[in-house]
Amino acid sequence: LSVPAPLSISFSGSGFLATYQLGVAQSMRDRSPRVLQTAPKVMGASAGSLVAAAVVCDMVRDEMLRFARQMRGRVLGPLHPAGNVSVWIERMLRLLLPADAHIRASGRLAIAMTRIPDGQNIMVSKFTSREDVALLCGCFLPGYCGIQPPRYKGVHYVDGGFSSIQPTNSCPIGHTLTVSPFAGETDICPKDPAPLCDIVVSGAYLHCSLVNGYRMLQAIYPYDWEAYHSGYRDGLHFLQTSGGS
Repeated sequence: LSVPAPLSISFSGSGFLATYQLGVAQSMRDRSPRVLQTAPKVMGASAGSLVAAAVVCDMVRDEMLRFARQMRGRVLGPLHPAGNVSVWIERMLRLLLPADAHIRASGRLAIAMTRIPDGQNIMVSKFTSREDVALLCGCFLPGYCGIQPPRYKGVHYVDGGFSSIQPTNSCPIGHTLTVSPFAGETDICPKDPAPLCDIVVSGAYLHCSLVNGYRMLQAIYPYDWEAYHSGYRDGLHFLQTSGGS
């Protein structure tokens, strides 16, 4: 019997609903770790790039969950003076990225970034040092994370979700497993009743519904803690219905 080729994995832009994607990743670690271990490319946009880094470099998962829980407990959430997202990402990467992160990530981790000023989507997957892993650029939302966009190799970049919310452009069509916390045309995502229509958001088809609108609010401001468990359940359901292959 022929063995199916390993699938690459794409984690969409998700904000604080990256906790949903962490739940999906954890379900795979627990029940079918080979899916993650053999993925030739692990791609991510915006907060999804942090989840991708967690898969490739085996880090940040617990810290991401802790930060989301901390923001939920504050009146202004991430807009609280002590809740600057960019400062948290920079500190987390400095403290938790393993010393050989660039070796683990180079050629396998692919981070979506949006180049300033032309808005071009750039996928970065070659890293020469630990400090070269460009997660800060890929997650930078102007205004929300600060005013001045960070630089990567001398060029300004902002959040990759602006130009490709569900990056798959570095892999052949049909060879990528897509994961999103928003209901839509994605392999692993919440399953809602059929909507009246879909909308295209930065290249991805999402259901146009009130519940998806609520999820988008949660991505900006974490209201509850159910997303991680929902992602875990949806990941298990996918593995069970796909035979884990």
